[in-house]
Amino acid sequence: MKSVTSGITFMILTIFLFSIMNALAKGFTTHYPIIEIVWARYLSQTIFTTIIFLPNIGKTIKTKRITLHLFRSLLLFGATIFMFSGFKYLSLISTVTIFQVGPLVVVIFSVIFLKEAVGFRRWLSVIIGFAGTLFILKPGTEMFALYGFFPIMAAICYAGYAVSTRKLGAEEDPKTNFFYTSLVGTIISSFMLIPYFEPMAFKDLALFSMLGILGGLGHFSLVIALRRSEASFLAPFTYFDLIFATILGIVFFAEYPDIYVLLGAFLIVSAGIYTWYRGRVKRMITKT
Repeated sequence: MKSVTSGITFMILTIFLFSIMNALAKGFTTHYPIIEIVWARYLSQTIFTTIIFLPNIGKTIKTKRITLHLFRSLLLFGATIFMFSGFKYLSLISTVTIFQVGPLVVVIFSVIFLKEAVGFRRWLSVIIGFAGTLFILKPGTEMFALYGFFPIMAAICYAGYAVSTRKLGAEEDPKTNFFYTSLVGTIISSFMLIPYFEPMAFKDLALFSMLGILGGLGHFSLVIALRRSEASFLAPFTYFDLIFATILGIVFFAEYPDIYVLLGAFLIVSAGIYTWYRGRVKRMITKT
């Protein structure tokens, strides 16, 4: 029971840390180019993790699956840049809510790339979840035509990252996975930043460094949570992200969710929880 409670606590802490990071990123989008914010997020995290892993850095960077690591890292980088772009044009809660279709995309990718069997009811939950995004995006509006693309692409990239991570399996040290995603993101964003770089205000430097620190602490907290409890058990607690995003959006950006966002969130979360439930039942049947 202590292990389960501890796992839940660290999972909620993980979501909280990522939510704070997202709110910071959204605040920066009104003053700096998106790629500069992404660069600061990855660079500060790379510095932070290098310092922590330094005593065993030689062991950390060793891998037999460098190609898959690069592919995973590229997908996570794509998820980050699309997510931060969503923050610039959409409300915090709208972006985060649309991003929650990620687990449903994982179902689709698992069928295509991992050849997993998915029944009719789980496919129905996927359809319902995507219908929820339509309530938020309001087809025919400017938001649907231009800006709704960003969090959807972020969810697709993150789903690809999750499936490729599953493909990687348990053969790689989690520290190795973590280090490469941070390093590759730093290298790619550094090259992309060159034509867009704008000098950072001195007062913003500490907050920029917090992007990577919060991201790094969030990942460490997630590792601890997954060591204390099963990933399948902790999955529904990721929806705390919606609660935190709503509170942060109201407090810092005066963004109040409308009825369409609330209805869309209800459909997406319901579909996600049902997909989680069906997957858990299937695993229990397989074990017996």
